[in-house]
Amino acid sequence: MNTVQEILKSSGDNTCVDFALSLIKEYNLPIPQDFSSFEDLTSLVWIATTFFVADNIETALEITKLISDIEFANDFDIWTWVENALVLQSAIYRKQGKDELARACTNKIALRVENDHAVNKKVFKRNLNGGLIGGAYAKIESATDEISECGYRFALLWKLMTIREMGGGEDFTIDKADKEIAENIDRLKILIKTIKL
Repeated sequence: MNTVQEILKSSGDNTCVDFALSLIKEYNLPIPQDFSSFEDLTSLVWIATTFFVADNIETALEITKLISDIEFANDFDIWTWVENALVLQSAIYRKQGKDELARACTNKIALRVENDHAVNKKVFKRNLNGGLIGGAYAKIESATDEISECGYRFALLWKLMTIREMGGGEDFTIDKADKEIAENIDRLKILIKTIKL
């Protein structure tokens, strides 16, 4: 049994475990084994986010810890998922009142951005101002079924949480991000309960 399976088994939340594993299977992702490939990291973040949405933040935190020590190695395919895990971990620590640990997560992201090219810094800043949010909502509106909607809502949640945990932008404030995160999580909770995979 690998570490992920041990964490899932100890969560005691069979409904959430079944949904998370079915969801990654639906999107042709593997059950994570070595935590170094793009596919494994994607699966881990999907699973952790499912538990976060279901208010099982201890299990979500344990899963994000499997990823958060990975350093940026000029591979944005990998780093995107590490960053999503760090954002999720920051949100969990903040909920737990562990502000220093939350800041350590966001500082790791900020350091990567600080050492990046000027163009990438501008893109990151634009994204903190909600540059990707309109497109994410458009995808949700175009979803043809609840499974597609769920996938698009997970993607939206990661974008909104990045805005929130990184301090918001000039136009897209923390308060706005908090409101949209709450609305998105409410809908995801319904989808998790109703989707039969």
